Amino acid sequence: MKSKRRVRIPCSLSAGLPAILLICVLSAGLTALLAGCGGESVTRPANGTLSVESLPGRAQIYLDSQNTSMLTPDTLYVHPGDHRLTLTLDGYRDSTLSFYMTEAGTVDLSVRLQALPGTLGWLQVPEVGASVFAVSFASLVYGCAVGENGVVYRTTDGATWQGSPSGFSEDLLGVTFPTQWRAWACGEHGRIIWSNDYGATWDSLPSGTTANLRDICFVDIMNGWAVGDSGKILGTSDGGLSWTPQVSGTTKALSAVFFLNTSHGWAVGGFVPGEGQVILQTSNGGQTWSVRPTVSNSCLRDVLFLSTTLGLCVGDDGLVIRSTDGGLSWSSIGNFSPVALRSLASWSSVDVWAAGGEYGGWGTILRSSDAGLTWYTFDQTSQALFAVDAVEASPNGWAGGEGGLLVYR
Repeated sequence: MKSKRRVRIPCSLSAGLPAILLICVLSAGLTALLAGCGGESVTRPANGTLSVESLPGRAQIYLDSQNTSMLTPDTLYVHPGDHRLTLTLDGYRDSTLSFYMTEAGTVDLSVRLQALPGTLGWLQVPEVGASVFAVSFASLVYGCAVGENGVVYRTTDGATWQGSPSGFSEDLLGVTFPTQWRAWACGEHGRIIWSNDYGATWDSLPSGTTANLRDICFVDIMNGWAVGDSGKILGTSDGGLSWTPQVSGTTKALSAVFFLNTSHGWAVGGFVPGEGQVILQTSNGGQTWSVRPTVSNSCLRDVLFLSTTLGLCVGDDGLVIRSTDGGLSWSSIGNFSPVALRSLASWSSVDVWAAGGEYGGWGTILRSSDAGLTWYTFDQTSQALFAVDAVEASPNGWAGGEGGLLVYR
């Protein structure tokens, strides 16, 4: 509340009239000037500067419950005192916070808006039953999802899904769909399967291992890699007909692998309690792998490179780390979610989705539009998400998770 004070202002009126003293009650911060009077004035304290930005931007700015008709990011001039700022944006929860402005002061506010569940275009399809652990799309219409007890689902329109029995009972933990007709999946006990007919039918391939294989990546129809428990890495150059072990240099469980081309690849993991995270890098197709320095003990769940130099990893506690030198070194960008981030996907050199969640809890979808430097919650789901995918040059996305949850936009 504005303080009030009494100010005595001497004022000389027209000739012949006695001088009088006017006693005025003025609000602090107002300037009192009596026109035609020769008395002293009360100077208004200088306004402060309020800078407001939000993720996402173009949120409506309300100051002390009044619509300013301004959108973020913008700058306001605010008189000293206590104030309340509210930001509103369709599809997001209103965000309100209080601040105090000093005389001629500066306040910078940056607000990450929280999405309302299901309001931003991520639509849920009827649950398919078993939990989905991995999703991969070859185009806007052709995609596969794999999960519990060997289940495989496929779509040919990007929106509706149908079962495509794999014929196997092991959990399938990874899938890659580099072309519209050929896909590979991997899972428990060294299982690797493939499809040559858009995911309609599947056959087993010999992997040469019984270790759980947790992720698989192909860059074309011939060259691929699979990773799993105990530091296991397998490579193939004949479309998966045969697999060759590669020396990883670690015994930690590997949860994800990503290759940008036939030479440059990365693998991450360390999700077993007490193991600590691990990051591996190769520049010769996996003939040799190098262990790179890590930045925390949080488990890393997925890795993605946007170029041969710029890469991202996500993990437990909403952790995001980033490399700008091809994975030789990494720095923490921050923790952007209270739940584990489990999967990454990009559709351009700067636009990235991240999805995650905890078993028995809710799921989250995050978006970055600056190659992983900043993130904001784009949407939430009622169940945990374990996988997300996108295709080049399109903001469409697909995600899968607990209880057979599948969402898309």
